[in-house]
Amino acid sequence: MSQISSVSLRCINYNNSLVAVYRGGLILETTTKPTKETALWTVEYGSPSWKLFNSASSVCLTFNTKSKLINSSQENGSTYKKSLEVKHDDCRLQFRLSLTAVGNKLSLELLAENEPSCKASAVFFVREGFDQTFREIGKDFFSIHPNTAKTIADLVGNYYDYVVIGSSFCSLAFIHRTLHNEPEAKIIVLERGLKYLPEHHQQCPPSSTPGEVESRPWTISNETIQNEFVKNVHGQIPLLGGRSTYWSGWSPTPSIKELDGWPEDLKTSLLETYFDLAHEFLGVIDANQMNIQENGNFLYDIFQNSLRTCLDSATSIESVEQVLHGSLAMGNNRFIKFSTPEMLLSKKNVSVIFDCTVEKILHDGKKATALQTSQGIPLPLNDSKLILAMSTLPATTLVLNSFKNTEFPQISHVGKRFTAHFVSSVVARVPRQYLSLAENAPEVELGAVYITGMKDKAQYHLQLSGVTYTQCKDSSSIHGICKKYSANSIPRECLDITQNFAVVSCSTLGELDYKNKSNQFNLIKNCQSLIDNGELKLCLNDQDNKLWDLMDSVTFKVMSKLSPTENSDALEYWHETDKTWRQDAPPREQIRKKFLVHDASTMWIGDSTNTEAPVDLDYHIQCVNNVYITGGALWPTGGSWNPVLTIVAMAMHLADSIYKNARC
Repeated sequence: MSQISSVSLRCINYNNSLVAVYRGGLILETTTKPTKETALWTVEYGSPSWKLFNSASSVCLTFNTKSKLINSSQENGSTYKKSLEVKHDDCRLQFRLSLTAVGNKLSLELLAENEPSCKASAVFFVREGFDQTFREIGKDFFSIHPNTAKTIADLVGNYYDYVVIGSSFCSLAFIHRTLHNEPEAKIIVLERGLKYLPEHHQQCPPSSTPGEVESRPWTISNETIQNEFVKNVHGQIPLLGGRSTYWSGWSPTPSIKELDGWPEDLKTSLLETYFDLAHEFLGVIDANQMNIQENGNFLYDIFQNSLRTCLDSATSIESVEQVLHGSLAMGNNRFIKFSTPEMLLSKKNVSVIFDCTVEKILHDGKKATALQTSQGIPLPLNDSKLILAMSTLPATTLVLNSFKNTEFPQISHVGKRFTAHFVSSVVARVPRQYLSLAENAPEVELGAVYITGMKDKAQYHLQLSGVTYTQCKDSSSIHGICKKYSANSIPRECLDITQNFAVVSCSTLGELDYKNKSNQFNLIKNCQSLIDNGELKLCLNDQDNKLWDLMDSVTFKVMSKLSPTENSDALEYWHETDKTWRQDAPPREQIRKKFLVHDASTMWIGDSTNTEAPVDLDYHIQCVNNVYITGGALWPTGGSWNPVLTIVAMAMHLADSIYKNARC
């Protein structure tokens, strides 16, 4: 037998920790409690076996590629899949192992036995003291991945100009602009997760879906659970790059009308300078200008213009305002969606500390003095400026835990405003001849159109991604191109290669009313945790319900523009419940999503006339001299437009504001 290699790994499922227990057999139990110690496994490789040993429970699991040591196994191509029982609350799950004979790689996933249609949940490996997350590991893992990660302990005694919490869009935009102004500035980035993807997941080998890596370090109120449709908001991506590695690429520029309710000085700066800077930084390009080619053919070309022309008449629909070519952050030399990891890690004088959650900001009553972190060692700030470039709810949790109302009454309204976008999604198809597309056109073409609307100042928008195909023999090649280059997701099962169709996926996003005082984010009383002790309360009011009904109606009116006549039987809709195409529109309970997106406004920015605003026009938290906020939490209103270009513009504005103020 060859020499056994051994290493300690954490096994992570982002919804639960994995804990081993012994109950008359090989059974694992998942728990929602933070239990890093019991999730620590020793993994050994000695050909042809893998062994996983959990010292806290004395359970050892052995997987052998040549014999059937676990409950069951079956051969599927070159992969042997074995499983054992897992217990999670009252549900029975499978802990499924994939062993690839070629290369002998180990991967694990959780699968609900009593929900056969439910997708397996990925389990990730993390080497203790290492900064990278792996979906699978091979026998060479032990020799080619040395421990090079820095920790908080490595920083003590060093000086840094800026400490940035987070590694997604706002973090990189702020750092990029700061280094433009101050090339020698020293910057620390604190990232709660680890490295997983080097760029957007659509460009990587088969990787996990957003749902498999999302985490929600907050609680939902009982009132929210009772809602008919909205049950929560989408989680954060606790990995390097955050949401930038899992996003659609839509990057519209809001108009002055859409920015109603925002401070005038801020609107002027964004519209005159910073939207243009963000546009260039992200590589935003209109779909009709993208020169992406596959097999020598342009992807966004004839169909893009046909789709836009077909939908131009949507402006005749009441409340619809504009029909535009989609603006996507794909204008780089590879035409891939913008993401932050590669650029962030290449920045001069920037150090990233992984696996570091900031639990509390320590202060002296006027300024932040240090950070209490999950690594157990406080990070002194000295004269550093602290930038919260985190997603909305974790940033709000940190501020609420750090600055009490009794000490800082000026920020007593933190969490008392909340906005987000509710979403409906529809997929339709028509024969391609109805869009005046030639039968000898390229095999696959794509399109992206963006439509804005407003009713009584409440905003919504439609983002439509389309694909048309002809003479194509393989649906997987169509789906591969869609996955790589389209904005909205188009399910593979909606692609029927036996007929030449144009398939259009439409997501419609509406603005949650920022004036609704029932929507709040507050701390849970008597909760000891400083990471997940926030509670979100959501309750749609009459304005929200009327807007959602309106935008659903507009969605079907817009989609009807794809057919030659209003009542044509050529237009069909995808019905997800029974996986069929039908001429009748799917019901609202099928198209309305249960998770809000783009949560915002918990720490909104305001000028001197807005006495309740927690953040001033210099991006300071009120009365805390060296703590700055960026990201969606700043938004005075939610609007409906996709937020990335705006939050990047504001992060760059923050960098310039600090630079200018330091020289006054």
